Amino acid sequence: MRVKYSFSSRRTGNIENIKKQRKKFPDIVRNMIRVCDIVLEVLDARFLDKTRNLYLEEMIKRKSKKLIFVINKIDLVDRKKLHEELNEKNIYPYVLVSCKNRFGSRLLRDRIKIEAKRIVSRFNIRHVGVIGYPNTGKSSLINFLIGRTASRTASEPGFTKSLKKIRLTSEIVLFDTPGVIPDSDYSSSVRDKLAQHAMVNARDYNKVRDPDFIIYKIMQEYPNRIESFYGVESDGDPEILLEKVGRKKFFIKKGNLVDIDRTARFILKDWQEGKITCY
Repeated sequence: MRVKYSFSSRRTGNIENIKKQRKKFPDIVRNMIRVCDIVLEVLDARFLDKTRNLYLEEMIKRKSKKLIFVINKIDLVDRKKLHEELNEKNIYPYVLVSCKNRFGSRLLRDRIKIEAKRIVSRFNIRHVGVIGYPNTGKSSLINFLIGRTASRTASEPGFTKSLKKIRLTSEIVLFDTPGVIPDSDYSSSVRDKLAQHAMVNARDYNKVRDPDFIIYKIMQEYPNRIESFYGVESDGDPEILLEKVGRKKFFIKKGNLVDIDRTARFILKDWQEGKITCY
């Protein structure tokens, strides 16, 4: 039995919860930007465009704050291609890091200190805010920078619920903020946007609706990556892919039918954890 895809008629996600988050979290981030001297925007190296918040970037520039791009999860990409993409997109200044592989903390600390020295502060304290999409690694980055667990982390998107203040040095204070999705992305009708959020791990694989649709979108944007990882062929057809992977992993329901939902979530979990690469 094959999955019937009627993507235009099905809903994804709990829209009411999304709207509540929209009202609460951006206000915290806006206030943080107002009081901070420097802002670090954490981007996922695999999805530079998808994890940028252009609205907040414009706000930072309007308020004449210093913006530094922190490119996290570089262990999941080709570094040479990443440098080329950053230059093409004029994303600067940036620092490459991998919290998982413990790379880049000294470079980032040095960059923060250099920029902090250029800022005149009445009380000799510089405030540095950290922003980014849910689960780009903001809290992990802060722990990495200070060398201890000061900000709790979890793989579940949206884990950081409020503003956290952590001292980096005697003169520099860090603010960890909740992950915020741009206002323009909040809409019950923009289903592709919701799928993209799950694609970049801003929505947890275990909580999204219609995970098979998200697999379909990943296959469209990154052809043959899932097939190559699991060693199956699908001719680009998500129904065939889910059927083959489900049987290979023995995700079988009554009647010898593949459990499509379980299979799709299993694939999405591997994707969000970086096991399936983009290249």
